[in-house]
Amino acid sequence: MNEPLPDAAQAVVSANLAATTDKDDPLVNTWFKRIDEAKKHWSRFHQRVDHNRTVVRGIDDEAEPNTSAYNKHRANLIQSTISVVLSRVYAKNPEMSGTPTNKSKNLKLFSDTVSKVTQTMLEDAKLKKKAKSTVRAAMTCSFGVVKVQYQRDLRTDPLIQQRIQDTQDNIVRIEGLMKDIEDDAGGCDLEAQKRELEQALDALQATPEVVAAEGLVIDRVRTERLLVDPTVEDIWEYESADWLIEIVPMRKSKATGTFPDLEMDKATTYKVGEYAKLANDQTSRPSLYKNSDAGGADDPIIVAYECWNKADNTIYTLIDGIKGKFARKPYQPAKVGERWYPYFILPFQSVDGTFAAQSLVDVLERLQEEHNETRDKFAKVRKTIKPHYTVSGDVKEKDIKRMTVPDVGEFIVVDTGGQALNTMVQQGTQLTIDPALFDTTYIRSDWEMVSGLQEAARSVVSTPKTATEASISDQSLAARVSEFRDQVEDWLSEIAQFSSELCLLNMEPAQVEQIMGAPEGEPDGAKNKTYEWPENRTPETVFNLIQMQIRAGSTAAPNKLQMQDSWAKALPVLQQMIGTIRQIDAAGGDSTAERELVRETAARFDETIDVDRFLPAKPLPPAPVPALPDLPGLSMSSQPMQGGMPLPLQ
Repeated sequence: MNEPLPDAAQAVVSANLAATTDKDDPLVNTWFKRIDEAKKHWSRFHQRVDHNRTVVRGIDDEAEPNTSAYNKHRANLIQSTISVVLSRVYAKNPEMSGTPTNKSKNLKLFSDTVSKVTQTMLEDAKLKKKAKSTVRAAMTCSFGVVKVQYQRDLRTDPLIQQRIQDTQDNIVRIEGLMKDIEDDAGGCDLEAQKRELEQALDALQATPEVVAAEGLVIDRVRTERLLVDPTVEDIWEYESADWLIEIVPMRKSKATGTFPDLEMDKATTYKVGEYAKLANDQTSRPSLYKNSDAGGADDPIIVAYECWNKADNTIYTLIDGIKGKFARKPYQPAKVGERWYPYFILPFQSVDGTFAAQSLVDVLERLQEEHNETRDKFAKVRKTIKPHYTVSGDVKEKDIKRMTVPDVGEFIVVDTGGQALNTMVQQGTQLTIDPALFDTTYIRSDWEMVSGLQEAARSVVSTPKTATEASISDQSLAARVSEFRDQVEDWLSEIAQFSSELCLLNMEPAQVEQIMGAPEGEPDGAKNKTYEWPENRTPETVFNLIQMQIRAGSTAAPNKLQMQDSWAKALPVLQQMIGTIRQIDAAGGDSTAERELVRETAARFDETIDVDRFLPAKPLPPAPVPALPDLPGLSMSSQPMQGGMPLPLQ
């Protein structure tokens, strides 16, 4: 009774985790049941995700590639709309800035250090490429997902797909090949495996890669490969889910090297591309848990499940087909951010109380079908309209002869029996096209209201005639896509905050110095600090140090006309106010109010202007004048000196 409860609870958890190494662990079956239930719950949504990708792709794989039927749509308007919205929402890496949580302390150098380190690490992890792909997935599939982690050791890290290149991957593959050769159960030619092992060893010896690289890694997780606890009813509440499960397909050889203690021959194997097809096909769903016909395949695919359980802060890893045993011993990640899950979900739009809302493809698909159907019918009618003649039934085919006269051409002779030719042959009346039947104006109007893109914004050829027309188009577009762009910026801010916490917990000062530069020496031996990094970094201290933000509008494509107009209006005002600040500082006054007024004025013109770059530095306060020491026998406070009188001598 005297022992603290947390220690007792920890002992129970440790005992349970120790039991998970048994071959017939009932907890493994519990997780497989959760996986099956989650797949069944999200199956219809995942089918829709696969359908939406097919619509955007616009290719019929069963048609002949050299025919027009290979392209399903006459006009793939959805694909072009996604491209335009993407360029307006995410066109460049965001500008990050960190503000200290404790405003009373002078942490400017620390904030600048964390901001630059986080920005550099995210750019090295190809943030722009992964973020744009996630934004595209949100518009196509309802929501997109990324996974942010800090890579250290392949054997102890959670499963990372887009790993930093180092020799760990080669070592794992070599170990997998050696195990296959020892077991001789790979189903392939043994001599070929030995030859492949020799090549891998030669490559490992000659490789210039780092033995074990570390840093931030961003994985783009496909929408249907993140199974969320079905009890989560609102997408904004996914962080409070009891568990999240990621489906990770990988080569069997890599899985064998990553999980050497597992009998990989019992795992369900798939041919390349087969798992995704089966996962989205309800008729083939029962075969998901049976060994598919992958015999003889060169290094088939196996499926791993990485289960993040928030209830006990533990990660469980399973392999499809291997029952009763975890792929690795359940473990708790060593260093994670303030939020436990490393997954970040970006929805295109949200509906209250609903996890999966309509994507951009969902709201535009019927309009695209109607547009293409109208255009197809119009093309068909035009194709059937051909010049023709009508002939009297009294004219027999044998009475029509063709004659060719050299240097003149072809003549057609009709035997009319003495009657006038115009009474026997007349030009046929062509079909008249009613333009109103094939007018797509109403469809385009609906398209613009739903997508938020006007015709001027979607077109790549037409140019607005006047600057006013361009401004109206840009303002209308900005207003319609601003909500989604705001969601993207909030999503990026969460990623930046989480990444900064990972960097603070994992990176040493020497690594930070490589990014920020070494301190510069001074003649007197002192050094100017180029960065500030805490020595003792614990979650309790790191999580309360800094708040990362994304500067609004920094991810979108620049609107040069609007930027030039805003700058031309703001420049004279800012110049005048900065001159006033210089005068106040020179006179020894306090210019704090004027500086805040400049910041607010700049924000009213354009919130993307970083006005702090132009403000003059505040002058340092004057050094205090040292007081004269009291002379023996004379108190300076009690014996004031008279002006011009020499000090009395003792």
